[in-house]
Amino acid sequence: MNKISLAFSTLTTLITAGLLAAGPASAQSFAPSWAGASIGSTDYGTGLKVFVGGKVTPIFGWEGQVVSHGSEDYAGGRKHSAVSLGGSGTARFPLNSQFTAFGKAGLHYLRVKRSGPGVSSDSDLEIGLGAGMLFNITHTTALRLEYENIGGGDGDFFSIGLQVGF
Repeated sequence: MNKISLAFSTLTTLITAGLLAAGPASAQSFAPSWAGASIGSTDYGTGLKVFVGGKVTPIFGWEGQVVSHGSEDYAGGRKHSAVSLGGSGTARFPLNSQFTAFGKAGLHYLRVKRSGPGVSSDSDLEIGLGAGMLFNITHTTALRLEYENIGGGDGDFFSIGLQVGF
């Protein structure tokens, strides 16, 4: 079984388990309810992320994302870059009317490309963990500050972004 098939199989299993655990929740409660984009600092330079998410309960939800972790040039014509695609379960904790803390954990397909003499690319299914804070600017718009790690050593991403609810 190749890595992409394994990633989709694992993601399907997690989604099915989540749906069963949600019990009588309606299908509408899984509909997307926010989207956004972030920019920040990664281990490879400047990273960009787009994400979409939704609530399952007032506290728990889901989020999917695509991240470009940037690229970094090294001596001898070498270059490293990374991209990831993943999904996470989320938990939100409103602190007051303006601030909400959140945490997330999930699985991500991470591809690291190393170009130059004697190096190659690799990809793997990795665990992603993150935490952050939302500052509500309006009823539907929030400033998002977040730290996330995908895959351990080379997966740090500190970002700031805008999240829009619908």
